[in-house]
Amino acid sequence: MVAYHIWDAIASSKPLAELSGARMKPADFFFPVPIEQDADQLAKMHEIMASGVRGFRRSTSIITERRAHGDVADAYEYLAPIIDTDVAMSFLKDLVTAKGATLVTQTLHGDLFDQERQLRQQHHADVIVNATGLAGTELAGDASCYPIRGGLIRVLNDGRDFPRVRAALTITADAVHDAGEIVFLVPRNDDILLIGGIAEPHERTLDLTLDSPIIRRMRARCERFLPDLKRARVDPEYPLAQGLRPFRQRNVRVERELRVRGDGGAPSRIVHSYGQGGAGWSLSFGCAGDVAALVEEALLDLPARPMMLEESAAVAETVSNVVFEEPIKARL
Repeated sequence: MVAYHIWDAIASSKPLAELSGARMKPADFFFPVPIEQDADQLAKMHEIMASGVRGFRRSTSIITERRAHGDVADAYEYLAPIIDTDVAMSFLKDLVTAKGATLVTQTLHGDLFDQERQLRQQHHADVIVNATGLAGTELAGDASCYPIRGGLIRVLNDGRDFPRVRAALTITADAVHDAGEIVFLVPRNDDILLIGGIAEPHERTLDLTLDSPIIRRMRARCERFLPDLKRARVDPEYPLAQGLRPFRQRNVRVERELRVRGDGGAPSRIVHSYGQGGAGWSLSFGCAGDVAALVEEALLDLPARPMMLEESAAVAETVSNVVFEEPIKARL
């Protein structure tokens, strides 16, 4: 919940909200049966209520308020940060540059561990932080990394074709117990609505189009849930967003390099942070805080310790999966 509260603070400042593209908006979750009939969803809702999110409300009236249709019987909502990622990336880039960072574009191949000394010397670096997503397979020697392809249609949300959608509307895969039945509607900014979504593990190509069968089914699914979308016009400049979410079979990795060299020298000063999947913005500040602490350890040449693999809390899954971000990005 670290990122939730920080983005909330940023969005609460009008100047920072404009600079960062972050807004606090209602995020609504819909369910095919009363929540009490699904023990997992009931437990998740209780954790959310106790987590510190703002504006929690459970009511079946949300269904009619949001003009939702289809097999929905229950709903709840809370306020969540929704981020225009293009704006936010520019904001973060300007922020780190203002703090003195030098940005260098370079392609690396091979295991970072094998070239650590050379890279640190080349860039006059005390520590290397590896936050390269899917490149963890090569740069960290981690065979557990894999992509999940996603896609979202971008439609005009200016109020001309249908009542403007101002809240994130979602039916999650775990709510219907079917990974192929995700409904994901998020107002990315004042004029664009994202509709989706799909999840295709181990697909590495970015060749989807609006006519791809899986995209057509995705759109039809969203139109059944919100019939107003049948009148929606796609964004002519950027109709379909697609990209690869960087997942990892063994949970997110935020830890120091554990391998040691045979010469008995100091521990590696590589810190890893990758495998966040589609929740990069949601986990951003929390992972960054952990990385900062690990960097301090590395600078002291303390022995590296394996990270504690905690089970992902239900509240973290729900908050991060849906409302913080456009979960895939191919144009950065």
